Amino acid sequence: ISNGNATPQVLDFIRPWTDCYKIDLKSMNDKNYRQLGGVVDNILDTVKMVHERGFWEEIVTLVIPGFNDSEDELKRAADFIASVSPDIPWHVTAFHQDYRMTENANTTAEQLIRACEIGRDAGLRYLYAGNLPGRVGRWENTYCPSCDELLVERYGYLIRQMSVTAKGQCPSCGTNIPGIWS
Repeated sequence: ISNGNATPQVLDFIRPWTDCYKIDLKSMNDKNYRQLGGVVDNILDTVKMVHERGFWEEIVTLVIPGFNDSEDELKRAADFIASVSPDIPWHVTAFHQDYRMTENANTTAEQLIRACEIGRDAGLRYLYAGNLPGRVGRWENTYCPSCDELLVERYGYLIRQMSVTAKGQCPSCGTNIPGIWS
C-alpha cells in the first residue's frame, strides 16, 4: 500500500520481496495534490515505474465530491491508467465525512457507478467500486472482459466467491486473467 511516492532505487530494492503494489491516486489536479502534500506527476511516474518493473499493480481512487469527482478529472485518471495498461485494476471508493475532511459531501452510489463507467469507456478491463456495500450493483464485482463471467463476487471488503482458476483463467472461456492467483 503506497501513497505513490517512490524512487526507482526503492522500487528496485523492494522488487525481489514484493509482488504487488497498490497506489492511491488521489487526484489528477496538481493543485489538489499539493493541498495533500504531494505532486501528481511524481505519482504518475511511480505508476509507470511500478508497471515497468513487473509488480502486480492496483490503483485506488477515493472519489470525493467537489474535490476529484468531475467527469474531466475521472476521465483523465482512467485514460492515464489505461495508457499504462488496460489490465491495471482501478478501485474507485466512496468518500465518507470522517476525520478532518468534513466539508465535502459523502460519495453517492451513482457517482461511483459513473466513475466505473468512465473507466470502462477508457478501456480499463478491471474496475470495481467500494465503500458502499450492496449499493453499486455489478460494479462491486469483477467480471471476465471476454465473456462477462462473474470472477470475483464482493460485498464490501468480503470476497463471497472467487472463480478464477489456479492458473489465472476464466473458468468459462479460458481467458487469462492478469493478477496473482496462486
